[in-house]
Amino acid sequence: MTIKKLLFGTAFLLGAAGTAQAQYTKDVLLFSQGDNGGTARFKAMGNASTALGGDISSITGNPAGLGYFNQSDISVTGRYLNNKNKTDYFGQNSNSSKNNFNLDNAGIVFHLPTYRNGGNLEQGWLNFNVGIAYNRNYVYNNLLEYRGINNTSSITDAYSDRLSSPGGMKGWGQEVYNNSLLFDVDPKNAGAYIPLTVGGNYDGKGGFNQINSILEKGSKSESVLSFGANYSNKLYLGAALGFTAFSYDNSSWFTEYGQTMTADQLTKINKDSEYLKPEAAYAKKREMLDKDYELYDDYAQVTDGTGVDFKLGVIYKFTPTFSMGFTAKSPTFMSIRDESYSNSEFRYFKPNEDKSFKEYRTSDDAGHSYLEYNMNTPYKLSLGASQVFSRGLITADVEWVDFGAIRFKDPGAYNKALEQEMNQNIKNNYQGAFNARIGGEVLFDNVFSGRAGFNYSGNPYKNADYTNYTASLGIGAKLGRGMYIDLTGAYNAVNYKESPYLIDEQYFGNTSPVADIKNQRTNVVLTIGSKF
Repeated sequence: MTIKKLLFGTAFLLGAAGTAQAQYTKDVLLFSQGDNGGTARFKAMGNASTALGGDISSITGNPAGLGYFNQSDISVTGRYLNNKNKTDYFGQNSNSSKNNFNLDNAGIVFHLPTYRNGGNLEQGWLNFNVGIAYNRNYVYNNLLEYRGINNTSSITDAYSDRLSSPGGMKGWGQEVYNNSLLFDVDPKNAGAYIPLTVGGNYDGKGGFNQINSILEKGSKSESVLSFGANYSNKLYLGAALGFTAFSYDNSSWFTEYGQTMTADQLTKINKDSEYLKPEAAYAKKREMLDKDYELYDDYAQVTDGTGVDFKLGVIYKFTPTFSMGFTAKSPTFMSIRDESYSNSEFRYFKPNEDKSFKEYRTSDDAGHSYLEYNMNTPYKLSLGASQVFSRGLITADVEWVDFGAIRFKDPGAYNKALEQEMNQNIKNNYQGAFNARIGGEVLFDNVFSGRAGFNYSGNPYKNADYTNYTASLGIGAKLGRGMYIDLTGAYNAVNYKESPYLIDEQYFGNTSPVADIKNQRTNVVLTIGSKF
C-alpha cells in the first residue's frame, strides 16, 4: 500500500495524512493569487484597466495609464469584506462566515509635464508622471467549517496510509502505532497497517461523525513605484517596480467520533491479531476493542514572505476614442519562511461512559516542521481594449496566467529532491488559465456616474472542478475643487470541492471524502480622493 498524493487546493492535516510536498504545493498556489487592486472606480468596472488610464489604479495595473494624468492625484480606499462559506458534507449543510475591514489602497500620482511655459502641447513627450501606491491585493481571512456522518472512510484510514508508506514507521508513525493502540498489522500485505475503527470499510453499516474547521488569517500586499509617459496623446508607456509582503496563519481542527472493532469483526480480518490473544501481556490491546473514541487532529501554520517584481505596459490610441493596451508582469521572486505544528490526540471511552479510560497525544517534536524556501509566482500577460462614448465608456481585458510555471526553490541547495518533486507536482497539477474582465461607465450628468463590471477567473487546476467569478456595481460623484468619492459593491463566488484527508482508494475500495464548498465574498469598497 502506498500513500496517495493529495489533491492540491484541498485542505489536509499534515500530522495525519499529509506530506511536506503537498503542503508546499498547496501554498505556492495560494501565495501566487491576488488582483491588481486599486480604487473603487476600477473595481466597479471589473478591474478591466489594461486599456484605461487616468486613475490611481494605473499604478498597480497598467503603469502606462499614468501618462493620462494632466494633474496630480491622491486617494485612499477602504474595504469591508464579508467572507461566507456554504458547505455540503455527506448531505449535511453548514454555514460559516468572517468579516474584515482594512485599508485596501492608497496612492499618489505626481504630474510632471515637460512643457510649463509655452511650446507645443500636442506633440512629442508631454509628461513623465510618477506614481506611488500601497495595495492590499489578497485577504486570507476566512472561517470554513463542515460536518457530517461519513459512512465510507475514517481519517484513521489516512493515518494507516502514512504508517504503511516507506519510512512511515519512524517518528510520528512509530509514536502513533505504539501509543494509540488503534492500528494492527495487515495480514494480507507485508509492511502495511490497518485501523481498528468500524465503518463502511468493513461492514457497510458503521459511520464516523466528522467535523472540520479551518481558520485563516493574514493578507498579501504590495508597495509599487510606477512611471508613465505620454507621447503626442497617442502612445503611452509605463513601467512599475513592486515590493510584495504577506503573512498567513492557518489553524485547522479535525474531529472524528467513532467506534473500534469488536472481537468478532477483527477475527474476520486478522484472526491472529495480538488484540485477540488471551495472554495477560496483551490485556491492554484487548481492552481497546469495542470502545468509543474521539480523535482530534490539530494543525497550525505560520508563514510570511517578501518578494519583488516588475511590470511593463503600453497603451495606444488608434482614434481619440478607441485604445488598446498591453501589460507584461514578471514573476514575483519571493523568499518565504514557513513553520507548522501538528498534533494528534486520541481518547477512548467505555460504552455509556463520559469519562475516558485512555488518552494519548503525539509529541510536539514529531509534528514540528520549519523550512525557508524561494518561490517564483506565475508571469502574467494582459491585453485590453476600450471605447469611449460621449456619455461613458466600455472596456475589456483578457489575461493569461501560467500557474504551471510556478517554481519552488531550495535556497541552500540542501534538499534538491524536495525541490525536484515539488516542481514536478506543480507541473502535474496546475495549468495555464485565461482570466476575462469587462466593465463600463455611464455619466449621468456632470457630477454622478454609474459603473458595472464582471470578472471571470480561469481554472488553475488540471484535474479539479473550479469556478470563480465576480460581479460588481458602483457609483461615483465629483464633489468640486478636485474632490471625488466612489462607492462599489462586488460579489465574488468561488465553487470548489475539498477533502479533509485523502486515502489510498484502490486499497480501501472507497473514495476519499469530499465537501462541496461555495465561498461567497461580498466587498464594499469606498474611495475618497482629490486632484491637485
